[in-house]
Amino acid sequence: MDRFASFCIFLFVLWLPMSKPVAAQGTTHLTVQLDRLRKAKATEQEAMAKNDSLLLAEAWYLYGKTYAFSGDYRVSQQYFVKSLSIHEPRGDSFELGRLYVRLSENENRQGDSERALYYANLATRVFQRIHSDDGLMRSYGSLGKAYERNWHGQWQRNRAKFDSIFSCYKKVESLGYQLKDTMGIAEAHMQLGEFLTQVNDPKAIPYLESGLHLFTINHKIGPSVDAMAQLATAYLMVGKTTLAYQILRNAEAIYAREKLNEYTILLNLERVFVHYFETTGQFDKAYRRLKTKSELERSILLEDRNGAIARLNVEYETAKNVTLLNAQKRELALRDQNLLTQRRFMSTLLALLIMALVMSLVFFQLYRKKQRISRRYEDLLKEQNHRVKNNLQVVSSLLSMQSKRLTDETAKKAVQESLLRVQSMAILHQRLYDGDHLAEVDLDDYIREVTKGALQAFGYPSLDTQFDIESIYLPADKAISMGLILNELITNACKYAFPQNSEPFLAISFHKKGQKLILTVTDNGPGMDRPGLDRPGLNRYSVNPSLDGYIPNGSQPAQSVTTSARRSHTTARSFGMALIQAQVIQLNGTSWFSSSNNPADDGTVFTLEFNA
Repeated sequence: MDRFASFCIFLFVLWLPMSKPVAAQGTTHLTVQLDRLRKAKATEQEAMAKNDSLLLAEAWYLYGKTYAFSGDYRVSQQYFVKSLSIHEPRGDSFELGRLYVRLSENENRQGDSERALYYANLATRVFQRIHSDDGLMRSYGSLGKAYERNWHGQWQRNRAKFDSIFSCYKKVESLGYQLKDTMGIAEAHMQLGEFLTQVNDPKAIPYLESGLHLFTINHKIGPSVDAMAQLATAYLMVGKTTLAYQILRNAEAIYAREKLNEYTILLNLERVFVHYFETTGQFDKAYRRLKTKSELERSILLEDRNGAIARLNVEYETAKNVTLLNAQKRELALRDQNLLTQRRFMSTLLALLIMALVMSLVFFQLYRKKQRISRRYEDLLKEQNHRVKNNLQVVSSLLSMQSKRLTDETAKKAVQESLLRVQSMAILHQRLYDGDHLAEVDLDDYIREVTKGALQAFGYPSLDTQFDIESIYLPADKAISMGLILNELITNACKYAFPQNSEPFLAISFHKKGQKLILTVTDNGPGMDRPGLDRPGLNRYSVNPSLDGYIPNGSQPAQSVTTSARRSHTTARSFGMALIQAQVIQLNGTSWFSSSNNPADDGTVFTLEFNA
């Protein structure tokens, strides 16, 4: 910097307000700056509320800075170490390197140059690994200070060590210009100026004046006061005592007016005042300033000793906070595990739900397919029944036409009887086609319609038949056999029982008894021939499927038994009787004829039993 710029700074320093000159101060007890402390406390509370360990590390870092400004380096160091315990396990970061810089500065102020150098090297390596030029500006400055302390009394005589220190500060300056960081440049110039002052190099003054100028235009009050003290030392070095005193008085006034309350700045001011008074031969004032400086240092030591309990409390609170944080972490871990379990349960439940939906869809499709097949089967079965009925009607029509052409009465009757048998089967298929049950028929309707058809065919349409029939559904194959048996019985009654009776009687009943179905047909004809029996109504005959006749109930079956005539007009081996036997066999049942229950009356009862 040229002399004109130096003169401008000199005039600016002389212009600074001096409305509150400060005399030699007595014992000073520095207190922690409340605004900084409140900020650190608020950050800590926010970290605890959010359970944020990184934010808690930042709160401890702010605590460390606050206590460092007040000169309590031990408490400051404790907070920095607490913050370090969170950042170090996470690996390299700007915050980790920044902590190493702060630890190095504290160790340097407490006189442990080895530890200061150790932390400065750690910071430099971290910032190099993360490629942080801003961080390197800080770490190179700390590294230079650590070298100064560590090589104390050596670097002034050892050019290599001098160059190493000077190189560190020049790197800070170069990075500041590279980043266009005004404060970084100001810090570099202050470090270079203070370093050169120690070897009585006048080049220190331009650096210090530049640093003061940059701090002033950026309104950095604390650094400006510190720079003024360093510049006064440089002026004393070159013999500018008046200028040095004016700068010191202005710096002291600014410190008092702004209530900076920063230990390092105040201690540095007292040191430079002592140096000034010693240089100018004012030993009484130098003594008073030296006493103030000593009392300030002693008060710091006393406060450090008296603050042991306070530090223990801080450590206790810190440990308590860490314990609480760990408990919250465990709670969060447990909550996360519960959430994971719930997610797995929900995923499993969702998978099962999806599977159930898919299976439901599959079953629905199968159900729909089954319905379509059932409807198709129903349509086909109805179509089959309809065609069978139509074919039977065609056969019935052919038989009817044929009977009209016959002249032989016996043949004509045979054709008419066959016509009735065909009609009974046609009625069944009509019922199957019209009904809701595709393969079953309601015997009540079927028996009534078969009976009605047979009576009409033989001229008895008005005969009042007594029906006692349960509503039972029977499969089509069994119903056909039932219909043929019933048709033969009614045909026989119309041919042989009713013509000889002025009041014909016909009763049909059908019931279910246990697992058995029982059909009973009763008429009031002349009855059956009962050879060898004196009391009518007691003879019962069963169909033997192996014989073409009847066996009296209770008799032992014989290999050759003649069939008793149903009536005097019916031969033992008639076609109707053979047809009845064949249908009973088809039903796997048992049938028999018996006399009426009333011995005084004629009549015949036919009974059929078969499994449901």
